[in-house]
Amino acid sequence: MDVLTDVLDALHLKSVIYGRLELTAPWGLRMDGGHCGFFVVTRGTCWLEVDGVEEPLQLAGGDFVLLPKAQGHTLKDALRTRALPVAEVLGNCPKSRQGCQPGGIHHAGGGGALTTMVSGCFQFEDGEKNRLLACLPPVVHVKGDGGTAVHWLEASLQFVASEIASGQPGAETVVSRLADILFVQAVRAHLAQSGENARGWLRALVDPQIGEALGLMHQQPEEPWTVESLAARAAMSRSAFAARFAQLVGEPPLAYLTRWRMDKATRLLRSGQASLGEIAARVGYQAEAAFRKAFKRWNGVAPGAYRRSTAQPALRAG
Repeated sequence: MDVLTDVLDALHLKSVIYGRLELTAPWGLRMDGGHCGFFVVTRGTCWLEVDGVEEPLQLAGGDFVLLPKAQGHTLKDALRTRALPVAEVLGNCPKSRQGCQPGGIHHAGGGGALTTMVSGCFQFEDGEKNRLLACLPPVVHVKGDGGTAVHWLEASLQFVASEIASGQPGAETVVSRLADILFVQAVRAHLAQSGENARGWLRALVDPQIGEALGLMHQQPEEPWTVESLAARAAMSRSAFAARFAQLVGEPPLAYLTRWRMDKATRLLRSGQASLGEIAARVGYQAEAAFRKAFKRWNGVAPGAYRRSTAQPALRAG
């Protein structure tokens, strides 16, 4: 398992597709934020204004936008158009075959030029602690190719559209899983576009030597890693490795290792499929008592109590 996959798994991502919006000029939608929003323009053009971002962004067909900081934002056909709260606009939209429920097709606007988009949001159980979200910019903009979505996005959107229109049992679940893929692909696209200009943890991920060390810690958290052993595997001196790691990642190597071990232990405790002794060994603690102490210091609660607090209630028979 690679480092990016590990960190994405730790997010406990949940996706919601609001549906397909069919908007005719003039139109303007105001979203207050609170969730990591996303949308894909499938036809036409529009303007995006994001709270805290100075310049408005013009979007065209095929463009994908992710707002990882959950800021409030406005979408409209023209900069001069007045934007109304999205609930007010879509709450009055004409009923389609699937109504105005999430996953349906929603219509609004004044009858002019048509813009269509697919919109939704991502929710993260552990988003506040996740390094990936922390180092993404306020707006991730994946540009289309001359009005056409990039290949991976076009294929996903075709599948989403098919499921939205199908009305088949389980369609909502299928669409949600497809949206998860959109998030992963958007992060990949951002990383490919940014390269060495990526910020923070993502920059460390593409650094050949620090990326190597991150991979070792994620793949083998049970190993008794030291700064010296990690530096040796990265083919760097101890001091140079420690300094560069802290510069790119934002904390010393062993602090990051502890953070990752606790993240992994948290997920293992939630799953309920391993004993405390097994979890301790899998995250680098030879003694269960040492693991208990470290986990409580990190999370503020003992691992046994944490497991009980996150356990799913048993289903009743009959």
